[in-house]
Amino acid sequence: MQRILIVEDSKMVQQVLRHLVAQYLSVPVDFAASLRESAGLMKNNKYTLALVDLNLPDASNGEVATLTLRCGIPTLVLTGSIDEFKRQQMLEMGVVDYVLKENRDSYTYAVKQLAQLLGNQGTKVLVADDSQTSRTMMRQSLERLLYHVEEAEDGDQAYQKLLADESIKLLLTDFAMPKKDGFELVKSIRSKRGRDSLGIIGISGSGSQSLSAKFIKHGANDFLTKPFAPEEFHCRVMMTMEQLNLIETIKDSANKDYLTGLYNRRYFYKASEKIITEQSLLSIAVIDIDHFKQINDTYGHQAGDEVLSFLSNKLTEQFGDALMARLGGEEFAVLFSGEDQDAAFEKLDELRFLLTNMQVEAAGQFISLSISAGVAQLQQDEELSELINRADVALYDAKGGGRNQVVIHQ
Repeated sequence: MQRILIVEDSKMVQQVLRHLVAQYLSVPVDFAASLRESAGLMKNNKYTLALVDLNLPDASNGEVATLTLRCGIPTLVLTGSIDEFKRQQMLEMGVVDYVLKENRDSYTYAVKQLAQLLGNQGTKVLVADDSQTSRTMMRQSLERLLYHVEEAEDGDQAYQKLLADESIKLLLTDFAMPKKDGFELVKSIRSKRGRDSLGIIGISGSGSQSLSAKFIKHGANDFLTKPFAPEEFHCRVMMTMEQLNLIETIKDSANKDYLTGLYNRRYFYKASEKIITEQSLLSIAVIDIDHFKQINDTYGHQAGDEVLSFLSNKLTEQFGDALMARLGGEEFAVLFSGEDQDAAFEKLDELRFLLTNMQVEAAGQFISLSISAGVAQLQQDEELSELINRADVALYDAKGGGRNQVVIHQ
């Protein structure tokens, strides 16, 4: 479980940080005001990250950062002033970043950095460079940012890894590599993976001013010239990943229902069309909440919204591997890939039975909930619209037959 330690002796700054933590973070955060208090908390808790003040009443020379780093906790530092000696000292210690305590924006930046670092955890990054020394240096820097790092020693090896593993979200590639240079690698992988799924940073030790432009024209998001300062490396990586996350957020807002978090009708139809071309055995279920208007009229629209969110969560729990969507209003759809109508029926009837025997707490009230559903299995040469129409017919039969039941289209 992710957990953060923040060490700051100023009550005023603590108050600002607590407000920002509530706004940007959704994980447990412990606050300490001294080295002694920090050590006590660290004995009883395991921390993912730490944000620490260098100057404390009982530790005025950064001892708390030394402690957190010694315990293997990636650490951001708050400092009232910075000079070249202190900067170099912190970098040698291995801190993730340092933030000058200048104003509220500084603290906002620090807390946002914590949020982004938490999001980095487990994200895969590929470093492609024929120099073991360079790969090791970048690996160490990236691991301090909580990334999961993989390596490739030439362009061809990097290309094969990127094709085989689409969960790799960032590529850092040197220009001069055997088998396939950086330009060729970027050009080749961009034909397979767009900017919405893979960030790319080109790297070179060459002093040529045209290299950065060439890398970006070939499809890279950014460029670094060796040797680079640790802070520049950190910023370029974080900015590239921030762009990737922003694109993902925009895609989600376009493809997902704002209330339930499930896919919307448009995306469901588009994704289902693709699945039908690849999979001949599949079934679709159309689900409707029984007497939903009555729930809205009796308990209010807030309660109705909470019921919709509750059902969407139950659908995700029960059918996590299936494609699901809110088609509109109180109607949902589930595409069971690789399953016949009987298997889909069993799963839906199990959910129906579960809901019948529980009450939903919504708007401070307990509401009984039931669903009706229609199921249809894909037939040979059938269009998606025809399949969904047959599931709709089965749903109408379920509602006409008294509701709170699942019907297979015959």
